[in-house]
Amino acid sequence: MNDSKRNLLLSLINCFMRVKITLFLACFLLQYAAVWAGNGFCHFQSDVRGAAQALNSVGHQSLEAQYDVKFHHLRLNVERTSKAISGNVRTVAKVLVPALDSFAFELHQNLTIDSVVQNGQKLAVKSNATGERIAVLASTLTQGATIDVTIYYRGTPPNAQSAAIGEGFSNQASPSWGNRATWSLSQPFSAFEWWPCKQALGDKIDSTWFFITTDSTNKAGSNGVLENVVNLGNGKSRYEWKSRTPIDYYLVSVAVAQYVEYRSYAHPKGYADSILIQNYIYNNPQTLPSVKPELDKIPAMVELFSDMFGLYPFAKEKYGHCMAPISGGMEHQTMTSLGFFDFEIDAHELLHQWFGDNVTCATWKDIFVNEGFASYGEYLADYYLKTPAVGAQKMVDVHASVMAQPGGALWFTDSTNVPRIFDSRLSYDKGSAIVHSMRYLVNNDSLFFLAMRNYQQQFKDNVATAQDLKDVLESTTGVDFTQFYAQWFYGQGYPTFKVKWNQVNDMLKLKVTETTSFPSATPLFITPVDYKIRRTALPDTIVRLTISQNIQYYTLPLTGTVTNIFVDPDNWILNKLDSVVKDTSLDEFTSVDDVSNAFSVYPNPVKNVLMIDVNAVDVSAEIYAIDGRMVANHAHLNGKAITVADLVPGVYMVRVSQKGEAIGRKVFIKE
Repeated sequence: MNDSKRNLLLSLINCFMRVKITLFLACFLLQYAAVWAGNGFCHFQSDVRGAAQALNSVGHQSLEAQYDVKFHHLRLNVERTSKAISGNVRTVAKVLVPALDSFAFELHQNLTIDSVVQNGQKLAVKSNATGERIAVLASTLTQGATIDVTIYYRGTPPNAQSAAIGEGFSNQASPSWGNRATWSLSQPFSAFEWWPCKQALGDKIDSTWFFITTDSTNKAGSNGVLENVVNLGNGKSRYEWKSRTPIDYYLVSVAVAQYVEYRSYAHPKGYADSILIQNYIYNNPQTLPSVKPELDKIPAMVELFSDMFGLYPFAKEKYGHCMAPISGGMEHQTMTSLGFFDFEIDAHELLHQWFGDNVTCATWKDIFVNEGFASYGEYLADYYLKTPAVGAQKMVDVHASVMAQPGGALWFTDSTNVPRIFDSRLSYDKGSAIVHSMRYLVNNDSLFFLAMRNYQQQFKDNVATAQDLKDVLESTTGVDFTQFYAQWFYGQGYPTFKVKWNQVNDMLKLKVTETTSFPSATPLFITPVDYKIRRTALPDTIVRLTISQNIQYYTLPLTGTVTNIFVDPDNWILNKLDSVVKDTSLDEFTSVDDVSNAFSVYPNPVKNVLMIDVNAVDVSAEIYAIDGRMVANHAHLNGKAITVADLVPGVYMVRVSQKGEAIGRKVFIKE
């Protein structure tokens, strides 16, 4: 591919802002030229959708649910020059049902099974057109028994285009560097296109060995630790990778090409050892010098994310990359597959090792657990490893992407709809924005990141739902996220704010009107909002006020002359701003207020009892918090005294009236 075409492809990447979706778009633009403009995605053809549904049928899942995978040993022949694959996969599993007489697994019909062997005995195998295979066991096994079968197979994986990026198994030359590679990319339902497996998110494989035989001019990358490279003496070498940490089926990977190896090391704070970063880079004179500047930034990312989310989950194995001709990356456990190196993409795929690999979404409907956090990793890397300004612009761009359309929820119900699973605007960008808002709602970074570390520890080597994340957030921080989830996770759209303000003396009055972009789903977002207040000859100040109705009033004591007000200046929440205007007709604090001394309050500050000195009878008093909420109502005051002992310390306003007519307002401080 020439430079102009490559630049066009990179423009598409930037436009759609997500790596997995980008190649999917590129492939489908070429193959079908059918872009759905309203969503930014090419439609899947009906046969692809049908295949996904068949492989996730209730009947097939129930057969696979009868055992728990403990170990896979893949012994496969893979070359960089061909898509053909052959070899065998040994599966060791534990029986979960009272009696098991057959072993169900998935393998695409393009691949031929030579035999399935149990204890030296060949088993009869039934299959159908969807890739479901059922081997009849030599004898019925009881609950708790061990299944140990080896499947010998060969063939050429399909050109299915059913994975998140293209196919489950591919062979192609790099359009930028010219190197040919063979690689896997199984997410979400395409592992069966190249190896016999159980495609169930909830059954993580306890350990995997992957022995790859290939031409000795190649290198072969995979998960875990490279324990040996055996020269077979016939122009072939066997790369022996072993992983002893649980892994989900779609994260098992292989990449074969003529590579050179480039190593570096991360040194996370508090970790006595170093973490190997093992990179397989195309073997030509230009590639490594070109990508090395980005590769050298990876250790700092590992150290940053280890500090925030807990030690890199696979520190005893490695982290690394295998180059493959894909327009983006795929977070294969301990060894990401990447088409090119880019700071944000590198950060995204790295944080997947925590969110996606260590803790995996329990269902594809919970993809937010994977993609929302990985996308937030881009912002964190920008903010902390580049500059806060770069991070701020990243969040501006994320918000703009989400708000390009009025609706769309993080939650969805069709877990076989691949384009919806990997919707860049929702699963990625809105997911990232919502993580940012979660952090804002906690309003304490120490607590927020403690919650994230607790989540990683509680669901280590396991799967989790979005609800599990909510539970850990609440138990760690004490913040109730029920309303937040109803609005931002299950709800749709975003708020638009219109602000009017006026200042008289040392009092600032705000009127905030909220409308929403998708009112049929979410008519009101109840949320805290930051307001940065700019004053003449004084520093800017930020106040955080909660909006709980579509039109909300706030009264704030404030010295200095206000010149402007900025709404959510740090983009903590998804929102648009209609206008901010000064409106002198907005409650001008007339002469009956503080200026006239129509009444006084004392002591101020007050601890338990606030006295009201007013020249009137049968008066009532209402007390308001700084965010405009009424917190107390005292009718027919006796002795003009108000008990305020139960109020939390802070700034309040008392409004005194007689027969419903306001006498005035006073601000007091509760100690």
